[in-house]
Amino acid sequence: MPDFPETWRLLRSGPASGVENMATDMALLREVREPVLRLYAWSPPAISLGYHQKISEIDTRRCAALGIDVVRRPTGGRAILHAEELTYAVILPADHPWFADGVYRVYERISGALLQALQIMGLPAVLAAPESSSEKKYARRAACFARSVRHEISVHGRKMVGSAQRRFREGILQHGSILTGPAHEQLEQLLMQPAVPDAGPGLRQTAICMQDVLGRQPGLDEVAAAVISGFETFFQIELVESTLTQAETERRAQEAQALAQTVPV
Repeated sequence: MPDFPETWRLLRSGPASGVENMATDMALLREVREPVLRLYAWSPPAISLGYHQKISEIDTRRCAALGIDVVRRPTGGRAILHAEELTYAVILPADHPWFADGVYRVYERISGALLQALQIMGLPAVLAAPESSSEKKYARRAACFARSVRHEISVHGRKMVGSAQRRFREGILQHGSILTGPAHEQLEQLLMQPAVPDAGPGLRQTAICMQDVLGRQPGLDEVAAAVISGFETFFQIELVESTLTQAETERRAQEAQALAQTVPV
């Protein structure tokens, strides 16, 4: 439930490159004045690395040969292959009441809205209840979807939504992947295995997509509609369609230029 009724901006950005997507999230964060929900996809497919993750864990030559982007996220966590998914981003200004809450409390709130969205689609989604040592084990895995951590969403005991959050002077950025199809599993063929200890079970055993459960891959518009409804209902807010401002567009160009230099392929 929300602390008070409010209006959030809604941006439906469509597909973009890895650099453009991460630059857009950062531009919205740098210029944030009110809460934002952004929904988007990736074209071409891209691997995003966690902020502190080593590029040596990824076979960048193979990615280049397959036309897969590699980009570094401004948030933490492990690698994700963004292909058949809807990605969400929540950006909150530093003067928002939630900024005073701990990281996991904000994570839990956003997961509640996402959980409602998946349930709208008829998915038996629940908040994962990871084992006590799971977060340490997660840190040793190269792939985000290799393990669930606190307040993440699973279906039939397998992870469907992977998220990451980071706090900045300007506010909070949390973004994550909602799996619609199985393309994320290809990440296992793009890892540099010697750099990844404790390989553990494969992504087929630890992650699950909507297609696995529904018997069909829903379109991104269908998933986006459910996410919008989930956020409005769970938080009792109004999402107002918006586009980037001129300041955000200019900031995105600056962020993209910086990002393009961080992960050479």
